[in-house]
Amino acid sequence: MSDELHYPNLANCRVSLRGASGVEQVPVRLPTSCVTAAETVKLPTLYDFALERKVLAAHEERTAAFAGGSSPDEIKKSVLTKMKSVTKAEDGVCVAILEDNQYDLKTSIETFFASS
Repeated sequence: MSDELHYPNLANCRVSLRGASGVEQVPVRLPTSCVTAAETVKLPTLYDFALERKVLAAHEERTAAFAGGSSPDEIKKSVLTKMKSVTKAEDGVCVAILEDNQYDLKTSIETFFASS
C-alpha cells in the first residue's frame, strides 16, 4: 500500500492566489500601513502560567500527603470533615451522600448542593 494520499476529486484542481484586485500576482511587499502598524504595536509578553504551575504543585503535594500513609478510615474521616466544613451539614447527611458517591468529595458536595 502506498503512503501517498489519493484524492481523485482533486486531481484536476488548481490553487491560485489572487489579490483584492483579482490579479494572480501575490504582492511582493506589504502595504506600508501594515508594516508601520506591526512596528508600532507592542505585543504582550507570553503568559508563563507560573500561577497555574504553583497551584498544581500545591495540589499534588496535598494529594500526596492525603494519600500517603493514611488508612482508609482516616481518609474517610478526613473527607467527611472536609465535606462538613463546606456544606455545614450534619454527620449523618454527609456520610450518606459520601457513601452513595464512594467518598468522592467533589461529586458528593455537588450532589448535596444540587439536592438543596
